[in-house]
Amino acid sequence: MSKSVRKALGTTARVVICLAALLIVLRGVTIHDRVYLSDGTAIDGYADEVNSAFAVTLSNGEVRRLSREEVAVDSAGELRISYGLVSAWNRSAKGLLLLAVLLHFPVGFLQGVRFRYLLAAQKIALSYWNCVKLAFAGNFLNFAAPLGSNAGDVFKAYFVTLHTAHKTEAVTTVILDRVIGLGTLVLVVALITVLSPPGSRLAPLRAYILTMLAIGVVVVAVYLTPWTERILRSSFLQRRLPGFEHFRRIDQAARTLARRPWIVFAAVLTTAALQAMAMGAYFIVAVALGLRADLSNVFEYYAYFATGAVIQALPGPPQGMGTVELAYRYFLAPFGSPSQIICFAFAARLVVLACALPGAIVAMTGSYRPKAVDADQAASLSESELSLADTRGRAN
Repeated sequence: MSKSVRKALGTTARVVICLAALLIVLRGVTIHDRVYLSDGTAIDGYADEVNSAFAVTLSNGEVRRLSREEVAVDSAGELRISYGLVSAWNRSAKGLLLLAVLLHFPVGFLQGVRFRYLLAAQKIALSYWNCVKLAFAGNFLNFAAPLGSNAGDVFKAYFVTLHTAHKTEAVTTVILDRVIGLGTLVLVVALITVLSPPGSRLAPLRAYILTMLAIGVVVVAVYLTPWTERILRSSFLQRRLPGFEHFRRIDQAARTLARRPWIVFAAVLTTAALQAMAMGAYFIVAVALGLRADLSNVFEYYAYFATGAVIQALPGPPQGMGTVELAYRYFLAPFGSPSQIICFAFAARLVVLACALPGAIVAMTGSYRPKAVDADQAASLSESELSLADTRGRAN
């Protein structure tokens, strides 16, 4: 099978998955509100609560007034009113949506901090400002490029090599940056699911998350053993493996980072902080759109949003289009109507895109490219700078 055929089949599979997921998600989504009555019937219109009663404006302009007793309730005692797309957006608190953007915006700056820590472990000199520009440009390309959430990593991997002669180590650092991000996400979700009460909807996730975490820990532990290192550097592989020198440098870069645990620790803490900011922004979006969101279920929301982020990072439709919405539709079902959940998923994507827009300027102007500098400035980080990175890691 030729490369072009495989590429066409892969694209077709992603489109089919995306469309199938969206079709499932859109079931039950309505344009207008749907009010379920205690007699088993339902009426569609625009529902507005007035003095503990409801005025439902029907499509023909007629207004039907209902008492709270006439409206059915669900198993949790909540009124069965499924808000439609139009009213979900009209009822949203626009000020809170703006607050979500402001809370999410600093994420790119923290991504720059983490990336610089990891480059420091490889003695690669890249200024903090350049790391931030690459982070914002990568975040923007995650939306603008057809590769989806992998496009940003491809961009960073290529253009960071323009700043250093250690190109293999630079590309490996981009991969390690993504691994630490996903690993921290799984770790936090595992902690939340373990601490969640037995009746929580997180309970079914517990076994899967803990299994993923355990597999990851075992793989890393086995990889870092001297026995594995000897095998990977054996003369047999050197003779048989094409491009062994690149493979050896990738392996060395990963082990170099592992030998600097304080830098890894600082990167993990930075990741936890930026993820908390992103999840906090999503939670504010949920509040703005009228989903049942308060302090009692904030950690539950965090776990659901984190699960969506993991799905988004997996191979498949760009940005997990359709699959992420499907996950939200399942997890957030107790907290709002299908239309509210769809509005939430769309608004959350808009928040991320709005915060990534500065990256479009970086990508289009080429300001990420290295300027002509003295050789001393372009050299790798000195031992004193690397020690400073270690010291910051210990301080964190």
